[in-house]
Amino acid sequence: MRSYEMVVIFKADIEDHKTVSEDTAEIVRGLGAEVEKIDLWGKKRFAYPIDKQLEGFYTLYTFKLDPAQVKEMERLLSLKPYVVRQMVVNLEEK
Repeated sequence: MRSYEMVVIFKADIEDHKTVSEDTAEIVRGLGAEVEKIDLWGKKRFAYPIDKQLEGFYTLYTFKLDPAQVKEMERLLSLKPYVVRQMVVNLEEK
């Protein structure tokens, strides 16, 4: 298990971002991760339009996951219609 951070940008027009953030955490937990922290950053304006969206709701996740499951997690999140972008960073790399 390695430590990771992931920033997910959700569509800004979603009614309840906290519920969507928890649903996303459940997807990560379903792959065997230990979610340590969920930090809701809030709505931010993009520097440029992404899929005709000008704003997004940012959420930071800190978790431990088997490295073999990272690609599957990224694939599952890319299938969700409310996810605009996600980025995963390995905290243990130097």
